[in-house]
Amino acid sequence: MGKRRTHIAYVCGDRGVPIGGDKGASTHIAEMTYALRERGADLHIVAARVQPGLEPDSLPAPTVDVSAQRFGRQARQLVLDGARTQVQRARATEASGVILNQALLKALERLDRDWGIDAIYERYSLWSHAAAGFARSIGVPFVLEVNAPLVEEQMRYRRLENRALAESFESYVLRSADRIFVPAGALVDHVVARGAHRPSVHVVPNAADPRRFAPIAPSVRRREKHNRDFVIGFLGTLKPWHGIDRLARAYVSLRRRSDSYRLLIVGDGPLRRSLARTFADAGCLDTVTFTGAVDRDEVASYLAQMDVAVAPYPRDPRFYFSPLKIYEYMAAGIPIVASDVGQIGEVLRHRKTALLHRPGVVREIVESIETVKSSPALADRITREARALLCRRYTWNRNADRVLSMIETVRRSKGTPRPRRSGS
Repeated sequence: MGKRRTHIAYVCGDRGVPIGGDKGASTHIAEMTYALRERGADLHIVAARVQPGLEPDSLPAPTVDVSAQRFGRQARQLVLDGARTQVQRARATEASGVILNQALLKALERLDRDWGIDAIYERYSLWSHAAAGFARSIGVPFVLEVNAPLVEEQMRYRRLENRALAESFESYVLRSADRIFVPAGALVDHVVARGAHRPSVHVVPNAADPRRFAPIAPSVRRREKHNRDFVIGFLGTLKPWHGIDRLARAYVSLRRRSDSYRLLIVGDGPLRRSLARTFADAGCLDTVTFTGAVDRDEVASYLAQMDVAVAPYPRDPRFYFSPLKIYEYMAAGIPIVASDVGQIGEVLRHRKTALLHRPGVVREIVESIETVKSSPALADRITREARALLCRRYTWNRNADRVLSMIETVRRSKGTPRPRRSGS
């Protein structure tokens, strides 16, 4: 009889990151789940929310949607019903996040009883602490993935009424984790300052699955097209920190130079309406395609339509992103024009694997795009080198191998394994 596959409970207590959703964070969960399963683990997902309308077999693994269960629905409704003002709604939302831990805990207890949990892997969420406590209580490895300084983000971009409680939960979860994965080095000091043990913190950048993409050399793509359009592409959520406003200004400038340019924006977000106004005012709205939110399985087909892919992030001394779009651009074999900021400048090299420009400098975005258009040999070379780099170092399977190796190391350090459950 063969060795039993490791049973991992993958926890996401953030209602803003639905399982099966179309945003980057949801894609990250799906890709890691598929890779962990492919590399030898069995997974169940325990989540605060599942994308509405999806069939269970379309999800990346068997999933428990705690907010769809009776307790989760009733608790959330109870605290939200009386909220009238903006402050009341913010406090009610925070309270519902705290209460959700009860449902998460019950789901984990049932899953362990019926299936047997060998390790817990959690995508850190602002109010979530149940997984850390449960892992401690049953003595299994607890691996935490921290993608952003969530308390600071909440205060900066939204609203946070109970900062002290949020920071207390954050410190507890960080101190409880056996291993912490952060996607970028800029987050290491952040998690250590808030309670993490530095030797337990590891930088694991985002990735892509090269098998999902069928790269075509830029020069071949141009020859195969039946028109002279040059398509500039952007993949991602339309939010200010993605620099999409700089791309809009660059595109208007490029259209003044040549009517061959087209813009393909794959994704949706709060800036869509203002972007459309910018293009309409410049008289080029009819040359721009907004796809809206797209399913993960549709991304490759849209990337295949692009002649150049852009990541125009603005200047930010605290840039802590590991942009998923960069890795998918690399996998798809598209010439990349990107800001030289944070991890982007650590992974990519100017004129080797991308054309990099100073963050926020519209003139340099324009010049880089024109260089890609006018230099097919350069475009072919940088895309070939970028995809080769991705295949060597930045795949989801490689990340999954690191996760499983560390889980096994922690299991050995904890000594005698737990008895197997019935049904395991």
